[in-house]
Amino acid sequence: QYGFNLVMSHPHAVNEIALSLNNKNPRMKALVLELLAAVCLVRGGHEIILAAFDNFKEVCKEKHRFERLMEYFRNEDSSIDFMVACMQFINIVVHSVEDMNFRVHLQYEFTKLGLEEYLQVRGSRVR
Repeated sequence: QYGFNLVMSHPHAVNEIALSLNNKNPRMKALVLELLAAVCLVRGGHEIILAAFDNFKEVCKEKHRFERLMEYFRNEDSSIDFMVACMQFINIVVHSVEDMNFRVHLQYEFTKLGLEEYLQVRGSRVR
């Protein structure tokens, strides 16, 4: 709890944690996503997470927010831990919003990045 409070109170800590997704180790990326999901669930955390991914977009020169995250998700299919953490993070980011219009907007962001298409293709391969 103490460490979590320190992270939440530091203006750039969550930005740096989000940037640590740029890592080759899928387990590290899974842990980062678990921490970011936890931040998202506390009061004011959702805005902090979206701001961190806006920063990530700028620093990593993405065209769209969450672009690199979706790239990792599509390409890390050998790590179940990472894939589960990624889906949990996406669900929390989208569904922890009260405003239905904003929720639809966030869903559309992930749809534009190919989430639904990937899940359909992946699901048909599993069957």
